[in-house]
Amino acid sequence: MRTQSAIASFLLVSFAGLPHGALSFSSSRRRGAHGQLISKLSPSSPLFPSHTSSSSSTVVITHNSISTTSTHATTSNSNWTPQDLTNDNPGYLPIPTDDYIKKYQTNPKLWPVEFFIIVYRHHVKPSHQNGKTTTQILVRKSANGTSKYGVGTGVPVTRWMLSSSSPPRGYKVAVPEIMWDASVFPEFPTGEEERTSWTYSKIDICEDAFQTGSSADDDAYNFEDDQLEEYASRIRQQLQNDLSLQLLQNKKDELSAWDVNVLSTVKSIVDNDNSVAAIQGSFRMSGLFGYKDSITTNRFVNFDNAPDPTSLIKSTKIYTMFPQMPDPMPSPTSTPSQLKDEILSRPRRMQESGRDPHKDEYGRVYTHISTSNVSNTIHGVYITFDATDLLPGDDDVPPAYDLFGTMPIEREWVSLDDLKVTEEKGDDGRSVIGECDTKSEFISGFIVRQLIRDGVIVIGINEE
Repeated sequence: MRTQSAIASFLLVSFAGLPHGALSFSSSRRRGAHGQLISKLSPSSPLFPSHTSSSSSTVVITHNSISTTSTHATTSNSNWTPQDLTNDNPGYLPIPTDDYIKKYQTNPKLWPVEFFIIVYRHHVKPSHQNGKTTTQILVRKSANGTSKYGVGTGVPVTRWMLSSSSPPRGYKVAVPEIMWDASVFPEFPTGEEERTSWTYSKIDICEDAFQTGSSADDDAYNFEDDQLEEYASRIRQQLQNDLSLQLLQNKKDELSAWDVNVLSTVKSIVDNDNSVAAIQGSFRMSGLFGYKDSITTNRFVNFDNAPDPTSLIKSTKIYTMFPQMPDPMPSPTSTPSQLKDEILSRPRRMQESGRDPHKDEYGRVYTHISTSNVSNTIHGVYITFDATDLLPGDDDVPPAYDLFGTMPIEREWVSLDDLKVTEEKGDDGRSVIGECDTKSEFISGFIVRQLIRDGVIVIGINEE
């Protein structure tokens, strides 16, 4: 039986040439000069508008519709708030016109889009532990070593994969094929370390990824779950409605160009039927609706008690993740050992080279530490799930799963304080939003902080 995670490895593969007729991006650039798009698709079509923006913002979903909260990147070296990744930052180099994110904006089909489930609960400690109510996140140990914890629920609808490798189970090469040269990314080796480039191809999750008899079918295991698929379909429909409503209501141009582009990009992805499979897969990885054992049909959360999709969309946010990538980018033929060494040695090498661990050379703040996976610059759709009344006990810990994995992976409830998202302050033991860098502790630390600021996770803390 074959198991694969949603983020399939980009490793241990060799360069493959560009197939005839594919969309291609190539470059002979040095640092700061990116590749050119060769495409018959119009980048200025109504569905994929080309925009520039002078304000920093993020798209968020509040109450009954999606809305936009304009913000500016924090002046702190280590903290993050939503940012327009095409906007120049005072005191930093201007972002080049051929920056890869600006290219994404002119043709949003290039953007990776991924769904996540953030599961939290309010939990009262036993009296011998002061009886304090804490807010906890359901996490697993990080699988790639870039941080201590992760939510472990990310499932891409669409992302990049090495052109020389085959799509992982449940995914297929996008049609028409879109290819992207590695030299477009700013971390591509230059100077003495320059090497022959390689390409990435866009892949999409299959609409029938979890259905019996699909291309992802496995003789030994059946991943079909009609109830979960129906629940995911209802969430997708509600998300479609809210995205459409927000775009239609933007008559006074209250949204920035960045906001409109994010909304349009995510809506174009959610409009595709395969987005249901990504939502279903994200819930599957969360373990929320998994069976407690192989004998009974008791789930950790029963669908009769699950939040209505309308309420889930009220607590869903869209944030754009911007990762601290390895620099220089490792070769695609690097071994797992070499890639692990890169992650472990990166802090020392950044200190020696003077590289800012919190921002790129254009002042854009990193949300997390990344492997060499170029799909980690993404529009993330964060479905926030309050499990306070559904999983109240110490033993109510659903296991994690890889996307098509069958072996449970240990999960645990960890407090926001222990995740460095918040910190105790004052004699009364109250918590406030933390100021420390969360990247090495919790991959989604900055995201959860923003969920608190946006009022999604309400824990009664005071932000100062």
